[in-house]
Amino acid sequence: MMEPQLLTALRVGAWSDLPPSPGVYWWYFPRTALGSLGIADLADVSQLRFRSAAEGKVCLYHGMANNLAERVKWHAAQKLTLSALRSGFLSTFRFTLLALNNFDYLQGAQQIDQYFDGLSVAWRVATTRQEAKEIERSELQGDYHYPLNIQGNQHPELAGFIRHLKLTRSAYKARFVSVTTQSS
Repeated sequence: MMEPQLLTALRVGAWSDLPPSPGVYWWYFPRTALGSLGIADLADVSQLRFRSAAEGKVCLYHGMANNLAERVKWHAAQKLTLSALRSGFLSTFRFTLLALNNFDYLQGAQQIDQYFDGLSVAWRVATTRQEAKEIERSELQGDYHYPLNIQGNQHPELAGFIRHLKLTRSAYKARFVSVTTQSS
C-alpha cells in the first residue's frame, strides 16, 4: 500500500500521481473527525480498530475502483449538480460527507472541496477488477473498522452509527431535493 498522500497535493498535480489501474483505496481523516462526524457519539471508539497514518490520521473509509485515478478524483472533485442528487449518481462517499457535515448542497461545492483537502488517501494497485473486489471484501470483513462504509460493513460495533448515517443521508437528500423541487 502507498503511504497516504495529501489530497491537496494530488489535486495540484491534476491527479497525475494516481494510477489508472484497478485497485483499492483508503481515506484518512484527522482523528478529530471521530467526534465531528458523530462516530464517537454512536460507537465505542475504544472498541474500534482503525488503520493509522504516520501523521496521526485514521482511516474511516475504504473502497475499490476499476480506475484509481478516476475514482479518487470523482470522490474528491465531483460537481454538485441537482440531477446527480436526484438520480443518486453522486459519489456515496462525497454525499456522506456532505450530509454528516450538513453542508448546504446548493452552495457547498467549495466547502466540501476544502473538507476533502484536509484528507489523505492511500491506494494499492490490483492486477484485475476481481482482485480489487476481493481485497475490498476482505478488508471490510477484517479487523479494521470503516464507519463511513455503508455497504458490506458487518461490524456490529458500528451498527448504531451506520443506522444514523443512513437516516442522515436520507434526510439530507429529502431536504435538498424538496427545496429544489419547490423552487423549480
